[in-house]
Amino acid sequence: MARPRGSKRQREQKERLATGAGKVIGYIRVSTADQGTWGHSLHGQRERLAKRAADEGLELTDVVAEVASGSKARDGLAEVQRRVIAGEAQGIIFPKIDRLGRSMIHLLKIVEWAEAERVDLLSSDEGWQVRNGEKVDRMLPFRCAMAQVERERIGERTREGLAAARSKGATLGRPAEHVGDVAALAVRLRKRGLTIAEVTKQLNAKGFRTARGKEFGKSSVYYLIQRIDPAALPEGTAPGKALAAV
Repeated sequence: MARPRGSKRQREQKERLATGAGKVIGYIRVSTADQGTWGHSLHGQRERLAKRAADEGLELTDVVAEVASGSKARDGLAEVQRRVIAGEAQGIIFPKIDRLGRSMIHLLKIVEWAEAERVDLLSSDEGWQVRNGEKVDRMLPFRCAMAQVERERIGERTREGLAAARSKGATLGRPAEHVGDVAALAVRLRKRGLTIAEVTKQLNAKGFRTARGKEFGKSSVYYLIQRIDPAALPEGTAPGKALAAV
């Protein structure tokens, strides 16, 4: 039997492009509920996305609008990412790169995701940012480098803080594992009908790890979901032996 050609990522991209080639999903955001209610800012962003997509010969299949402050989690963006991976489009189009990420570090994660998954990122105002898994905008590597420096600084400050606490005799508990995107993704997968075992498998396959750098187990995923949305858990289950069936 012939061995499949190309890397796993390339084969996955080829499968997505079988249905998503030539299509993009739009993502727009305003930072106040007032703008979202009246829609003036959102309407302008939609028009810019539609024009740029047409200029690039792409079909704008949908536009997801989100009203949130810059620091809050982006459920709408996460949904767009999931839909692209599911094969609805080859990439995401948005007004400006600084409107995509809620922080420099968040932007870095999105760019890393686009490179790893070979997903296109197109700004209506600034042009291609990532295309076919490669950075295109000359300024994008600089932005990502700055974000990486900040991420490393945060890590250093965290380690220094823990070391200082230990030196004072503080007893430190296990770091929380239900952090940000991991917890949100686990809940979304559960609500789509996946079992705890299937959610666990997907988290590990995407490279997510616990606070101690280990792969997730079903029990840790159960508690991950339980802490932020218990309603998403299978009814009548509990961690331990009961998880063997879910």
